[in-house]
Amino acid sequence: MKKPSFEFATAGIPTTNRSNPDSPVRMLPFPENPSISLLPEGAVFLIESRTLVVADVHLGKSATFRARGLPVPEGDTGRDLARLTALAEKYAAAHLVIAGDLFHAPAGITPELEEELDRFLTTISMPVTLVMGNHDAKIKRLPAGLDPLPHLDLGDTLRILHDPAHADGDRLHISGHWHPIVKIPDGKRTSLRLPCFLFRNNTLVLPAFGSFTGGAVMSSEPGDRYFVELRGKVVEIPPDIFR
Repeated sequence: MKKPSFEFATAGIPTTNRSNPDSPVRMLPFPENPSISLLPEGAVFLIESRTLVVADVHLGKSATFRARGLPVPEGDTGRDLARLTALAEKYAAAHLVIAGDLFHAPAGITPELEEELDRFLTTISMPVTLVMGNHDAKIKRLPAGLDPLPHLDLGDTLRILHDPAHADGDRLHISGHWHPIVKIPDGKRTSLRLPCFLFRNNTLVLPAFGSFTGGAVMSSEPGDRYFVELRGKVVEIPPDIFR
C-alpha cells in the first residue's frame, strides 16, 4: 500500500540567528506579529518581552490517580518541572506564563508536589503568572509563589487565556484547554497522532505541555492553520492531509 505523501507549507519557515548557528530554532508564523515564536517543545516564546508561555501542565495528575487507588507510576511532576526549567534557560526567558491548568485536581496537591514546585520557582527565579484554568479553579488554596489571574493582557493586541471559547474582539489570543492533536494517515489502517499548535479565527491554541495528559483530535474548519514538531523544528502542515 502506497503511503500518502504531502509537502509542508513554506509559510513561517523556522529561523535561527545566522551569526550563531547553534541558537534555538524558532518558528515565526505570523508576519504581523513577529514577536510570536512557536517552539518545538510545545511552547510559545514572545521575543520582545522574553515571555515563555505553556499550557495544560496538569501537575499532580498521577498522584490524583494514585489517591483513587490506581497504580500509576510517579515522577511526572518532577520531569515536567525539569523540562520547564530547561526551556526557560534555553530561551533566556524573563517571565513564565501558564495558560491554564497548571494543576490537575485538589487530590494531586501533595506536600511532595508543593516542595518540588517551591524548588522549581526558586531555581527559575522569575515571575510566574498562572492564568486560571478550569482545573486550577477547583483548588481552594493554590501553592505559594504564583500570580493567579483570569487572563493576562500584554499590550492592547494580545491576551493570554485558558479557554478559546472566551476569546473576544479583534486582538490575538493565546490559549490552551483543547489539548489539540492532528491525526495524519500513513497507511490504510494506521495513522500518526501528533500534538499540534492550532490557529483558529484569532486564537492560537497550544498543545498540552504535561507529559501525562491526553489529547483531542481536531476536526478541521475553514481557515485553520496547524503546526507540529518534526525533527526538532516546528513546521506548518496543510489541513487537507488529515480531513
